Amino acid sequence: MGRGTGPSIVPIVVLLMLLSDISMAEGSNQNAEERGIEILRTLPHDQSSFTQGLEVQGSSIFESSGLYGHSRISEIDTQNGEIIRQTTIDDSYFGEGITVKGQTIIMLTWRAGVALEFDISNFSIIGNFSFEGEGWGICYNGEHIVTSNGTSELSFRDPDSFEIEFTTMVTWDGVPVSNLNELECVGDKIYANIWMEETILSISASSGEVDFFSSPLSLTSIEGNSPEEVLNGIAFDHISGSFWITGKNWTQMYLVNFTILDENLSIDNNHQVSMSMVVFVATAASTILIFRLIRRKKDLETPNFKDSPR
Repeated sequence: MGRGTGPSIVPIVVLLMLLSDISMAEGSNQNAEERGIEILRTLPHDQSSFTQGLEVQGSSIFESSGLYGHSRISEIDTQNGEIIRQTTIDDSYFGEGITVKGQTIIMLTWRAGVALEFDISNFSIIGNFSFEGEGWGICYNGEHIVTSNGTSELSFRDPDSFEIEFTTMVTWDGVPVSNLNELECVGDKIYANIWMEETILSISASSGEVDFFSSPLSLTSIEGNSPEEVLNGIAFDHISGSFWITGKNWTQMYLVNFTILDENLSIDNNHQVSMSMVVFVATAASTILIFRLIRRKKDLETPNFKDSPR
């Protein structure tokens, strides 16, 4: 078997492959963007509330709280966090997400297959809708009522009949995202909490792809003492153009903006890492090549044991 130039070009081939991988990695920028959290204001939050949904209407925050025997809807003053009024629902229902549609509030229930419709002015139940499966999060974009059920699919429903017109699978960098929970519709975006994760997603309503994500660890690290006291609840405030967020049994609600991170810094860091890798690989390849050339001159007649008959 020949020994020729085959082994000596291996480092060069490896170098070219690594350089190609680096170039492809730098050229592909399809991943969801990460954004930071800027806290603008805080309000006290009822720590007994097992938050399932938030909605802002005018100067009020409407909040749904879950658990059997404790489910309710509350109206909260955005100026001081005080509860203006609240109403409980039947003990047989586990309240879930809410959304405002016109002069009504629609509240999902978890496993009863019923969505309750309340008059927003007095919290009286004026109707209900039936649906199949579990109810988790809900929002209204002016055209469809969008609901989640704990899977990676969002259902787009007729706002009058509550019938599903179509569904969209949510993907994060091409991978389906399960446990989609509380939802908020803002324009052509749907914001979502992920159950049991410290993450908020911005989702394209048309494609289902995650545009950006944010992990408010500065908040989740100081709120909640048990695994169930997690981030949940997001509502867009049209007056401020920001978002109210909170969590189950949290002590505070936070008005926040999702801020773009320093892209230049990220690009510089990636460039530095890439260049460092190139230098490292090139040096290693050169060293191996020189070593092989020296060894060939020194041991030119030494047979390769792999080529020797056994």
